[in-house]
Amino acid sequence: MTFNFIGINIYSKKPEVVFEFYKKLGFRAVEECSPDDPWYGATLALQDDKDEPVIWIWRLGDNDSVAACNHFVFSANGKMDELYENIISAGIECDPPHTADWGGRELSLCDPEGNELLFL
Repeated sequence: MTFNFIGINIYSKKPEVVFEFYKKLGFRAVEECSPDDPWYGATLALQDDKDEPVIWIWRLGDNDSVAACNHFVFSANGKMDELYENIISAGIECDPPHTADWGGRELSLCDPEGNELLFL
């Protein structure tokens, strides 16, 4: 049996804040419900192809607990310095890229819910 990766769910008590964070990073908004909708949901494209994976952002209910921190890994496609400048110019605080123990360059930051984004 084979499986295809289709996307990531992120749950938040403030999904519109998380959605804006990812849009600032440059992810393309595909769909967004009204922020006052109790079932608020938003969809962001991870890549430009319509059949590629997406990020869904959902509102947590008052009785729901926040899920454990997730770690998302992305390729900077060899443009780590450009990525860093784009993040800083979007008004997102972030430490500069560094050389990891394994020898490659990494840049990591967290979204408003504490999910880690790691760019290689």
